[in-house]
Amino acid sequence: MKRIIFVLVLLTSMLLISTGALAQDMGERVYPSQYADLDAYTAATGDTIDSYGEAPMLAERVAAGELPPVEERLPAQPLVVQPLETVGQYGGELAGPSTNPTCCGWDALEMRLQKLLTIDTDLTSIIPNIAQAFEISDDQRTYTIHLREGHKWSDGEPFTTEDFRFYFEDVLGNTDLTPTPGGPWARSGELPAFEVIDETTVRYTYAEPYPSLVVALGSEVGNRGFRPAHYFKQLHIDYNPDANALAEEAGFDDWVQMFNAKGNPYTFTWNLGSETDPFAPTLNTFVFAGEDSFGNKIYERNAYFFKVDVEGNQLPYTDSLRRILVEDLQVQDLKGIAGEYSHYGWGTLLSFPTYRENEEAGNYRTALAEYSRGNEYSIMFNFTTEDEGLREIFWDIRFRQAMSVAINREEINELVYFGLANPSQAAPVPASAFYEPWMTSNYAQYDPDLSNQLLDEMGLDQRDADGFRLRPDGETLFINFQVSVPEDAWRKIGELVTDYWNAVGVKTNYKLIEIGLYRELRNGNQVDMAAWGLDIVDIGEVATRLTNLRPHWGARASGHLWRQWLQSDGENGMEPPQEIQDLWNVGEDFLDAPYGSDEWLELGKQFYKMSMEGLYQIGTIQRPPQPLLFKKNLKNTPPNDTTGQWSWSYRQWVLFLPEQWYFEGGM
Repeated sequence: MKRIIFVLVLLTSMLLISTGALAQDMGERVYPSQYADLDAYTAATGDTIDSYGEAPMLAERVAAGELPPVEERLPAQPLVVQPLETVGQYGGELAGPSTNPTCCGWDALEMRLQKLLTIDTDLTSIIPNIAQAFEISDDQRTYTIHLREGHKWSDGEPFTTEDFRFYFEDVLGNTDLTPTPGGPWARSGELPAFEVIDETTVRYTYAEPYPSLVVALGSEVGNRGFRPAHYFKQLHIDYNPDANALAEEAGFDDWVQMFNAKGNPYTFTWNLGSETDPFAPTLNTFVFAGEDSFGNKIYERNAYFFKVDVEGNQLPYTDSLRRILVEDLQVQDLKGIAGEYSHYGWGTLLSFPTYRENEEAGNYRTALAEYSRGNEYSIMFNFTTEDEGLREIFWDIRFRQAMSVAINREEINELVYFGLANPSQAAPVPASAFYEPWMTSNYAQYDPDLSNQLLDEMGLDQRDADGFRLRPDGETLFINFQVSVPEDAWRKIGELVTDYWNAVGVKTNYKLIEIGLYRELRNGNQVDMAAWGLDIVDIGEVATRLTNLRPHWGARASGHLWRQWLQSDGENGMEPPQEIQDLWNVGEDFLDAPYGSDEWLELGKQFYKMSMEGLYQIGTIQRPPQPLLFKKNLKNTPPNDTTGQWSWSYRQWVLFLPEQWYFEGGM
């Protein structure tokens, strides 16, 4: 009876989410919004901001002579945030968990993440954020970025185009630090022409159109294009002749190793938790202040943060942020149930009944959102594994078809998601511009008889003494399913998939390993297979140049050697089959088309069709409800049944602007 009641509650909640979309279309606000600067705010609303307010803890420091007045700490044109519900109150501490001491944990890192540009509330348009404005030439070759006059780093030093020049010339342009220019800045292996126009304006000019760059700048924090030059010059041999001695004193081999270690928190989103230097300069919402003996990290409000609310109050409203290190997933969940977090988005649907039962005791409320990504757990075989026998087996599409239909997705849905998710192949979500109905069902039926038939047809019809299939070379066909899982549902899926594959005679061993080791093995081409969540919301794939849908398939990291070959015009790596070369080239044409144009749409549909037909990765479940927990007095947070997108492609919490969350009563 308890399960029936729970499912009814969930179904009602999901219905509210669905009908909520209609309310959104009718004008109900789902996300807080922001205006590029004071002038944009006045133009849109007719209102003006003539004075500024600040947190009491900062006002005290101003009175003590430790800080300049708020008017001098803000840019001349701060960004203006329209809170979701109301102007908030100052005070209190946000607290969220992470399972890794240096990585991951969006309940902490996304509370402070600020990008150069960002995604608007329509989930499509790219708008200013750290930058005050940007311009793209008609031929989409030239990008001009305008900064805010008077914008400062968290230590009070000016943020100017020198920080861009330093990064472009002394980091990207230094072969010791960057042997091969990559990331979003290189186009066809070449960096653009870079110009400093003045103290607040930089310009990039490419030899050919590069329309996807603006999406990359609006999606990923690591694509900011700058570093705090005043901080990093002391670590750089070109500016500090004693940099190697400094590195040795700090325990590094040389200045390059030291520079890269100190620069890690300024790179990809996941690395924001790897800070080691308290109060290292940042433009983010909070500044790293220190770490306690339990591995918990403390962040304080950035006194020079560049955003204000509609009444001129400097954000954020909360005084601090605490990253709680909880490496065991079950313990992490128990702490959430006990109310130890201010917010919790890394929870699991399996715990939803317990979340609801403990709301009063934990002093929190539970909301639901639809997790919008291509698949909860997408599995890939390593097409360039060093084991040539496995390589040949993996590349036979019949093997991938067989392993896919061996999976009982309906059972996974029932056992892990209470039957409320969607059994699905690895595929775009229905809201995608490139979705076709066949994609989610392509070899996604449960049919062990067909699986056995396909494996037999491949010549894998001989068995060893234990009943497992033999490879053509006479060895037992064995797959080492060795992975790391930051989400408990993934572990349960992995265990079930292992059972399904063993049942059709493919000997599979499932083992969880530490995420750092997993990454090292995966990125070094030392795994038989890999698995991770498949985040392929359209804007995210354009931003990352289709990294999840072609070699090396993103976090699944299959086909490293193919990617090396494709990116080096055949000089490095391993030549891929022609169908992979064709897939790559159609993807390049798609990315080169003007973003959102008819040509872009047509080429995108062609690329996605090729990618899904190839069945290069095997999916399990799509779009489950995602529980979100909030302290009851934490305001301006998503409603109980939010119509907002919960998706890594939008960096989950970032669209909800945690800088405008506040505690009613200030605590």
